[in-house]
Amino acid sequence: MVKNIFLILLAFFFVVSCNTDDDICSGGEGTPRMKIKFKTLATGKPRTLDTIFVNVNYGNGEIAVVKRMTKTDSILIPLRVDDVAFTEMAVSISQKGPQAKIKVNHTTRTEYVSPACGIRKLYENVNSTLIIPNPVIGIENAQTEIVNENKTHLFLLF
Repeated sequence: MVKNIFLILLAFFFVVSCNTDDDICSGGEGTPRMKIKFKTLATGKPRTLDTIFVNVNYGNGEIAVVKRMTKTDSILIPLRVDDVAFTEMAVSISQKGPQAKIKVNHTTRTEYVSPACGIRKLYENVNSTLIIPNPVIGIENAQTEIVNENKTHLFLLF
């Protein structure tokens, strides 16, 4: 009898001690990505692209981050999380076509989220420069900080 009560109490404490908030980090609490949308330069109206390819240099050469061959009006790009104050990316609308080069300057700060998620990087003083303009003709900075993925941070003009 005492053994059964002990096992029931042990199981109860085990269940109560589990906290789902700390078990997984799935609610968007991680480091936010840069949200990029597209516009037509002549009209300033939103544009949907049939294909887009984005390579990002995180410090060890370019890595393919987006290979989208379906219609899209926006993409999410992870920025550097080390202490380098910029992220370079190459954007093209075909696999072997010309690549526009964009440099995204930023400063970072850290924020504690939870034991499961740890800390996340937030980006401040964000501004982008178009280094090589083909096929992207221009850029439009929309936000100077990245704290979540809800708002558009950058517009690429085609």
